[in-house]
Amino acid sequence: MQRALVLLCLALTVSACPNTASTPQPPDDGHEASPAGEAGDAEDGASDGGGEDGDGDGDGAQPTGPVLPNGALCDTDSDCAEGQLCEGAGCEPGQGRCVDSERMCTRDLAEYCGCDGQVFRGSGSCPGARYAYRGPCDPALEDGEPCTDGRQCRSGQCLGDGLEGCTNGAQGVCGVSECTADLATYCGCNNTEFQASGSCPDRQFGYRGPCEVAASTSEAEREEKAE
Repeated sequence: MQRALVLLCLALTVSACPNTASTPQPPDDGHEASPAGEAGDAEDGASDGGGEDGDGDGDGAQPTGPVLPNGALCDTDSDCAEGQLCEGAGCEPGQGRCVDSERMCTRDLAEYCGCDGQVFRGSGSCPGARYAYRGPCDPALEDGEPCTDGRQCRSGQCLGDGLEGCTNGAQGVCGVSECTADLATYCGCNNTEFQASGSCPDRQFGYRGPCEVAASTSEAEREEKAE
């Protein structure tokens, strides 16, 4: 009995003693541990190909305006290669552009004033023929009505920043304004340049300034550049 009491006392004494053994620590390599999900952030930023600021712009300048036709200049379909047709804004000699007749086009219907003075309808992205401007030919639009060319308006002026873009929805409004006397350069919707007042271009255009993507003037020139 006495021996059992001694053993019980020893057991209680051992269990009451604190555990002084320390948990092994990883060797100090001079780096603090990163929280979960943050590891490798610096490496990812260095390898994203964007340079110091990570913007990835590179050295090559990219055109900022809409995609404009850059086929050979033409007057009629006969000036184009097989499988192409002559279309685009502008009725002066050499203002058409050769484009593939089987290219992808939007399925909407837009109204165009043809170079013969007659209205025709075609895809909003592929008119299929040369035209003077988008919309009706008669100058019957009143002030405040949407327009794409001053020739559509009774006032003779189509105004507003909405003319920029060369899309079916790029429109100004008919009205009257005193335009500045300066001459600014615009890249037209057929990828050729024209000059007009800096405040009143008076028609749809791709963007302000010279055309950024030069178009070939003939099939022979295009083939020569390809070689």
